[in-house]
Amino acid sequence: MYQENNNRLKDLINYIEEHLTEKIEYKKLSQILLVNEYTLHRIFYFVTNISLADYIRKRRLSMAAIDILGGKQKIIDIAIKYQYDSSTAFSRAFKNMMGVPPSQFIGDTKHINYFPVIKFEDSVEELREIKFQIKGNVSFDMYVIGRKTTMNNLSKTAKEFWQEMKDDRPEVFNKASYGVVEYDKVLCKEMTEATYYIGNKRRFKGSKKYNIINKKFLIFTINSVEGDDISKFTKYIYSNILPNLGYNLDNIPDIEEYVDWERTKIYIPII
Repeated sequence: MYQENNNRLKDLINYIEEHLTEKIEYKKLSQILLVNEYTLHRIFYFVTNISLADYIRKRRLSMAAIDILGGKQKIIDIAIKYQYDSSTAFSRAFKNMMGVPPSQFIGDTKHINYFPVIKFEDSVEELREIKFQIKGNVSFDMYVIGRKTTMNNLSKTAKEFWQEMKDDRPEVFNKASYGVVEYDKVLCKEMTEATYYIGNKRRFKGSKKYNIINKKFLIFTINSVEGDDISKFTKYIYSNILPNLGYNLDNIPDIEEYVDWERTKIYIPII
C-alpha cells in the first residue's frame, strides 16, 4: 500500500515538472492520484505542508529565475512561458518570492530563492498496521467556539486555544469533548485557511450550536490526546492510508473526539 501510494505521488510531481510551461489542469492531477479534485488538494497539503497552487507557483518562478539568469530570453517571453498573462503579474509574483523584480535580478543573484522539486522517499520506516472503522449515518450534536487560523498554524492554534479554555472555561473539559477542524472550502488557494473549533456536548460560555447529521466517516483511534500526536497521526492517515482506500473526502470537518482524555477518535469524512 505504501509503495503504491508513493509511486502515485511521484507520478504527480513528475507530471507537474514536465508541464510547468503548460496549463496544468487539477482534473488531470486528480486522475493521477485516483481521487476527486477536492481530495487531491487536501491530501497534497497534508503530505507536503504546502498547497498545490503554491507549489506549482514556486516551481514556475524558480525555473523562471534560472531562465532569466541565462540571459537568452526576454522577461515578457519568460512570463508567458510560465503561464503568466502579463509582465506586471509576473513581476509582482517574482518580486514577492525573490525580493527584487525580474529587471533587477540579472545583476543581483544573491536574491535567488529556489524552491526544489519535492521528493518522496522509498523508505517504509513509518509503515505500521492501522485499524479503523467505516461507519455511515454518524451525527454530532455539540456546542462549539471557534478560532480562524491557517493550515500551517493549525497545530499551534489548537494547542494555545485549549490552554485558554482550560484557564477560562474549565467546564469544557467534561466528557464528550471535541476538536473540530473546518477546512477552507477552496483548498486550491495559496494560503489555505481553516477554523479550529473546541466543542462539548453541553453548552458553555460563548459557544454556539454545531451539528453534523448522518455523514459517513473513516474512524481511527490513537492512544493519546496530545495535539502533536494527533497532528502527526492525521498526517499519516492522509499520506499513507487515504489515497489507497478508493474514497473521496466529504467537504465537512474532520472531528477529534477525546475519549476519557486518554484516547482520541479521529473522524475523516468520506463520500
